[in-house]
Amino acid sequence: MKIAYYCNYVGNDFRERFCQGKKFALSGILKSQGIARALLKAGHEVIIYSPALTICNRFISSFEEREDFEEGTLTVKYPSLLSYRKFGVFNNYMLKRLIRKDLRKQRYDVFLFYNITQGAAMSIDMFKDAIKILEYEDNIFNKNLVGETNKYGSYKQRLFDYIIPRTDGVMSVCMGMLTNGEVPFRILTPGIVNDEVVSSVSNRRNTLIEGKPVKIFLTGGTHYSKGSDLLIGALRYVKTPCTLEIYGNGAFYQKALDELKLVPDYHQVHLNGYMPHGDLMKLLDKEADILINTTRSMGVGAQAAGFPFKMMEYASTGRPIVSSELGKFDDDFNRHVSYYEGEDPQKIADVIEDVIHNYDAKVTKALELQKRVLDEFSISGTSRKLDTFIKQIQTGKQKLQ
Repeated sequence: MKIAYYCNYVGNDFRERFCQGKKFALSGILKSQGIARALLKAGHEVIIYSPALTICNRFISSFEEREDFEEGTLTVKYPSLLSYRKFGVFNNYMLKRLIRKDLRKQRYDVFLFYNITQGAAMSIDMFKDAIKILEYEDNIFNKNLVGETNKYGSYKQRLFDYIIPRTDGVMSVCMGMLTNGEVPFRILTPGIVNDEVVSSVSNRRNTLIEGKPVKIFLTGGTHYSKGSDLLIGALRYVKTPCTLEIYGNGAFYQKALDELKLVPDYHQVHLNGYMPHGDLMKLLDKEADILINTTRSMGVGAQAAGFPFKMMEYASTGRPIVSSELGKFDDDFNRHVSYYEGEDPQKIADVIEDVIHNYDAKVTKALELQKRVLDEFSISGTSRKLDTFIKQIQTGKQKLQ
């Protein structure tokens, strides 16, 4: 099948030409790349339509690039862009024009789009006869964390009401998204473990070294939503000496910096900046004893807000994971992770201490989870799942005609 994939992907050529010196999260880009490669592996033709980024601070003329992977060649098309903050709507409009132009010359069997967005709403009706699939990662109704408010709630509801009736299938990242039958076909796609991750991790059995601090890592932890202040605050109640390493783009927020002043002297906390993804995965494999996900609730329920992509990367390392409820997936996955409820630093500390005192058993569970993740959520595993899913939708639609 020929698939048009609408997402904010940027390929190597775009990054080399326009993103030098710019810092931005690669996790979403890597996931989109993994989805595209999985579809290529299943024998589909994939063309990404991307409004790219708004951080380059320049005009970018429309162009396309091709990336060669072992699964096939991925084509990425960009419209003419004003890559500046607050120009997202304009760039979505320019991408709509590019898609309309292409549709005069070619036909697509599938329109796959990332999240419920204004850009998707502007383009979905142009794919009249195509199967329409929503890749749903971030619940559109997630609330802002400070004050538990939801900005532009009525506008988001209108977007939801416009897009969902036009959607045939949804690839959601967690169990609680679109569970009321709003879309006839549904599959779970929490993340993809790509080649960079697979080549960076090992299946060695990690052990704690007596007399040395326990090494705890949190990645992508500079924003308030990631809860690094909760983790730093929890160290006040952890009696076992630890070294906490936090990695992420951007400046740390004040609440996290305030918590640093209260950390006992027998702990160390290092606030690190950006590290290339492959290097970071190798560091986790080499150094980490415990991996932490303290992502806060978004006010819509732990299984409805979304699923942090880093949980799959954490699981691929074979190291014990401590996580908030936002890191829950299915029953089997959850049995292999140590969770805490709410946002109480004392409860986080209790779970960390439990992992430390039962470390060998926790490593056994972590290695079991690693085996599942590297098989089921690899490009090959995801390819089988997505190909079956698309065929199910195709068969279901034919029966209705």
